[in-house]
Amino acid sequence: MMKKLLLLFSLSFIFHLNALGQTNEIVGPAFIDSASVIKTGALSKSRLIRHITKPKLYNPRNRGINKVVPGKGLPKVKDPALQSKMGDIPVKAPIFSFDGAVTRSTPSDPTGAVGRNHYVNAWNSAFAIWDKDGNEIIPPSSLESIGGAFNNETDGDPIVFYDEAADRFILMQFSASPSSGSASPPALLFAVSQGPDPVNSGWYTYRFDLGSLPDYPKISLWNDGYYITTNKDALEPQGKEIVYVLERDRMLQGSDNVRILGFPLPGIQNNGFYSPAGFSVMGGDLPPPGNAPIIYLQDDEWVGVNQDHLKLWLMNVNWDNVGSSTISESQEITDGVSPFTATFDGGGFKNLPQPGDNSEIDALQGAMMYMTQYRRFGTHNSVVMNFVVDVEPTAAKHAGIRWYELRQPADGAPWSVYQEGTYAPDNSDRFSGSIGIDMRGNIAMGYTVVNDNPANPVFPSIRYTGRFVNDQLGLMTVQEESIVEGESPQPRPEGRYGDYAHLSIDPVDDLTFWHNAEYFIGVDRVNKVGVFRIAANEPNDVGVVVLVGPQNATLTNSEEITIRIRNYGTNAQSNFEVSYRIDGGPLVTEVFEETIPAESSAEFTFEETGDFSEIGEIYTLTLSTNLENDSNTNNDSIEVEVKNLPPNDIGVTSIDSPFTDENLTSTEEVTITISNFGGEPQQDFPVSYQIGNNAPVTETFNEVLEVGEDVVYTFNQTANLASFGRYRIEARTRLENDFDPSNDAETISVASLNCIPEGSDCSQGDGIFYFELGDYRNERIPCTNGYIDFIGGTTDLDRSQGDFTVTVETGFAEGEREKFSMWIDFNDNAVFEDEERVISSEVIPQANRSFSYDFNIPRDADLGQHLLRIRAGDTNFSGDLNDPCSVMAYGTTHDYSVNITDSTLDIEDFILNEAELVVITLPNQEDQYRVVMETSFGEPLRITVHDLLGQKLIENQVVNDGDAYVYELDMSYAAPGVYLVRFGTRKVGKVKRFIVK
Repeated sequence: MMKKLLLLFSLSFIFHLNALGQTNEIVGPAFIDSASVIKTGALSKSRLIRHITKPKLYNPRNRGINKVVPGKGLPKVKDPALQSKMGDIPVKAPIFSFDGAVTRSTPSDPTGAVGRNHYVNAWNSAFAIWDKDGNEIIPPSSLESIGGAFNNETDGDPIVFYDEAADRFILMQFSASPSSGSASPPALLFAVSQGPDPVNSGWYTYRFDLGSLPDYPKISLWNDGYYITTNKDALEPQGKEIVYVLERDRMLQGSDNVRILGFPLPGIQNNGFYSPAGFSVMGGDLPPPGNAPIIYLQDDEWVGVNQDHLKLWLMNVNWDNVGSSTISESQEITDGVSPFTATFDGGGFKNLPQPGDNSEIDALQGAMMYMTQYRRFGTHNSVVMNFVVDVEPTAAKHAGIRWYELRQPADGAPWSVYQEGTYAPDNSDRFSGSIGIDMRGNIAMGYTVVNDNPANPVFPSIRYTGRFVNDQLGLMTVQEESIVEGESPQPRPEGRYGDYAHLSIDPVDDLTFWHNAEYFIGVDRVNKVGVFRIAANEPNDVGVVVLVGPQNATLTNSEEITIRIRNYGTNAQSNFEVSYRIDGGPLVTEVFEETIPAESSAEFTFEETGDFSEIGEIYTLTLSTNLENDSNTNNDSIEVEVKNLPPNDIGVTSIDSPFTDENLTSTEEVTITISNFGGEPQQDFPVSYQIGNNAPVTETFNEVLEVGEDVVYTFNQTANLASFGRYRIEARTRLENDFDPSNDAETISVASLNCIPEGSDCSQGDGIFYFELGDYRNERIPCTNGYIDFIGGTTDLDRSQGDFTVTVETGFAEGEREKFSMWIDFNDNAVFEDEERVISSEVIPQANRSFSYDFNIPRDADLGQHLLRIRAGDTNFSGDLNDPCSVMAYGTTHDYSVNITDSTLDIEDFILNEAELVVITLPNQEDQYRVVMETSFGEPLRITVHDLLGQKLIENQVVNDGDAYVYELDMSYAAPGVYLVRFGTRKVGKVKRFIVK
């Protein structure tokens, strides 16, 4: 019989630690209770309840209020810990893999643990047991088949755990509603195998009643208990029990009156959903009792967090006097923690696009992903962990995995960051990670990959990478391997994915990883179990990993060839042959005479050089080792291509500032990124920027730009953008003898606006997530802070047609609440006025479906480029949809551009009536002029220059650059006097006089 104890005292003394100078708090348990055992028989002799595969949405995410501050936090640009290239050390493909669960439950909550002889897999809301060859022993069965406290309980969020020190399996789920018609409150349910064999040993089951739903529970092992973290009371976690500890020793014995203690997490901040983690012991070597760590990320984009860090609590349980047990704020780890952005879409649960027209899926933000593996070594203790981050916190989301190894020099000593990294080696999204560390200190990480790029679509797929203990810190050095490539998208509109993945380590060798995660076949959610290892298991195995040099550059006929050789085996190696061949030519063979330790790498430079001297040629190198008695010849050789680059080829690859904002100034910094595409370093070359058709600003880049390098350059002369309106900015390099002028320049559009209504909440689907007008389409628009600048996106609207159609889609609709309005800034004052509103409060009647709306352009609308603003949102809440500056409680505001044309006008109308021709004298450049004729006419025109005697000095063809015809005119050798410049055709044109002094 359960005995409820009310905590009649509060422990609230305060102490200080050197961690950001904060006051750290120690508190006692907020909850004490106990439960008695219900024993059940062996599954092999029980009547199993068949698992029924049918669509069902389990426990919708328990999410509290949004606690994200839009625009707050670092980084503002790319993740500083980013690993943008894959590792180059090959490992073997998975040993084997098999499909575990096949279900239509949403999400499936894949979990599984490997023991000495079995693999136990669970999901919403069933389980199965396999032998270690992937053969099914216990078929998919409902969780209630375990019996005892699990009778009639199938609410889910299961976790399977293997306690290696005790050689027992544990299966946990929560109960969200009263069981079997009783009035029981929500609870945590546990089943502990009575022996090592989960099939034949029977189970001890327990039900621990709680005051509210223990959402997203995760179990970890410490010496003195099983520790459970939850996403409980997310609205206001302060003072509420979030972490629980159970009497491990008594549970393993199947005792009655097993106690549970619940603790708050003092000082925790979250974004409305969260999942802290307990350090969980791997291997049979348990730590001393006490100081059980709990850890959680703290994102400075959240309310109350001023710097990204890892927050650590220590729990000390006294089972002889439970009231004296404590949890304390221990450390706020900032050293070694690079800024990160752990928030997607303001905290919403639909984040990452899938291929095709499918729902975005949940990135699983705000969670320390399961599990946080702790391992003891001779010289230190290590723990590894991971969580998802946005590596490019701009409108274009890009999910990567931030991972850490923390180390502790001795029991009881502070923890510190030993290494960190953010794994995002290409343009695909990576998330739902699970990380582990083997007995040698090698790290493996499994995760999910998705990419909506039509040129390289990736449906949710399961892959892994890793690193060896002696590799360069902060990098996953192992080549990415696939467990399974997805065949289908996540099919449901809620976007729920997995909720977690689960990587465990085989206790037999403490080196083999078993990873379980979710992918899709049609409407089925499938849990794929992949078995692999990072560590070497063969004595003699070497191979070439990578060509160190030469790399793509301007090359000669005598280039040194340097390779990196990997010893994949367990024996040290020396005195073996290495060779290379260029384009199938003669084989060059030499001897590597040094010693490479086991699981290590070394470089070797051949004495005989290679000829790579032909500019533009791509050479193929075959690089090989030839170790006698090599046990795996498949990894001996690699083929690499090397290109001889032209010496001079640079260009601007992006304009990084200014950007669209309210009330831009007359002193805006212009910052660009310059790249060296050529084969030689470059220095002292001109760079310029130009606002519209004004005179360019030219400066000199004085630093050295290395081959393949990107550098950021800020011009000394600022830009005057003080007037409201749209600006076209072009930036370019002006390198003499540049090989490819087509990559010299980049152009962007920015606007100085009178208002930008940031701060609307779109995490529930409000606002516009699809926009189509003319030949411009914007799909899968992210949420961000409710406002996004898309003014670089434009389409032509022919005013002679009069009527047009715009198509939009929202993620939320209820009755006539969600409405849509649109403006075009016809007078170009960057103020969206009432008379410029072309669509007003149109109802969007249904979510996740496109609706079209008609609008009209006045016949006398000014030709050329204009700003366009769209807004949509829930009009039942605060904010005026039809006030373009009002911040709506729920919705979005987006800005675009439109180019108004008129197909009924002929060239004479454009040139004689609409166009303006000007001649600009360029500053600080004697007798240099810029001839500009602004017009929306698009066909090529001719320019001529005559003197007053009628002699033609120049004739050329000019194309419209988007806003105007522009021609750079050099008159430095012309005689002083008056000249005539003309733009037009042979029949119609416009003429301007100018003077050369």
